[in-house]
Amino acid sequence: MRAAVLEQIDTDLRLRELPDPIARGSEVVVEVRGAGVCHTDLGLVAGTGSATRLPLVPGHEVAAHDEQLGDVLVYFAWGCGRCEWCRSGEEQLCPRADYAGFTRDGGYAELMLVPDRRYLLPLNGLDPVQAAPLADAGLVAFRVVRRITGWLRPGDPVVVRGAGGFGQFAVQYLKLWTSARVVAVDVSEHKRARALQLGADEALAPEDLADPARVVLDFVMTEETLAKDAEIVAPGGVVVAVGEGRTSVSISSWPYESYLTNALLGSLDDLRAVLELARGGELDWHVEAVPLEHANEALARLRRGEVRGRLVLAPDAGRA
Repeated sequence: MRAAVLEQIDTDLRLRELPDPIARGSEVVVEVRGAGVCHTDLGLVAGTGSATRLPLVPGHEVAAHDEQLGDVLVYFAWGCGRCEWCRSGEEQLCPRADYAGFTRDGGYAELMLVPDRRYLLPLNGLDPVQAAPLADAGLVAFRVVRRITGWLRPGDPVVVRGAGGFGQFAVQYLKLWTSARVVAVDVSEHKRARALQLGADEALAPEDLADPARVVLDFVMTEETLAKDAEIVAPGGVVVAVGEGRTSVSISSWPYESYLTNALLGSLDDLRAVLELARGGELDWHVEAVPLEHANEALARLRRGEVRGRLVLAPDAGRA
């Protein structure tokens, strides 16, 4: 099979011919239809992400074809199945979990090995290339917004910092489930315009954000953005930081009784709910298919901020 492989930190991926994976026991091999290109993949390449071994095939936002279930979305957090987190359905929090594209080979390939068919959710008519970003961007935003809905009263301002793949889903969930005033913040004028199309009440450049907010969802998560979050979150409010960024936070710089928390993916049941919303036409997201052999070009475009929604590596893209 063809695969785009990270062999060394801070180098381009290499397109390689690798042996086809072989399923044993409960494992299953699926044919990859699309793998989303995520900012965390940039961290993997740079050496600031969560990769635990090299060589590694990245790719955690994966839609594929299974010989029994048809086109499926792959849930990429694979727990031990025995701990309290796994028994409660929160496998992503399992301390012994594997993650496709991070600790196990992911979807930047023609084939992918999955530990069990229960991690495959039928798409039931959704296009697999279009659906791939639901496995992470759609899921994480769902989890984050679901967690903070209880904080928001009608008309409360909530800031969505970063109006890219994650933020665009977050805007839509907030408008579906709350009566909050949604303020999207991004350096890109195009992404701000897209956030308004998706229902945001206001869209600002970062330097124009000044008013306090009850909730801040930070999908950029840098030292600089977290410092700005501390300036605008209201006392008793909450900041949710999403991403691979690292920061040192001085508690004295935060408003009294405010909260800083983070998020990790979402549960398998969360992903089922995301798929239901997508199948029901409740979500709108933009995807551009890119051939697998153009993986480095896709990463470079993402690094330069030239992506409208989500680039998806598709092994069949560009073939006659």
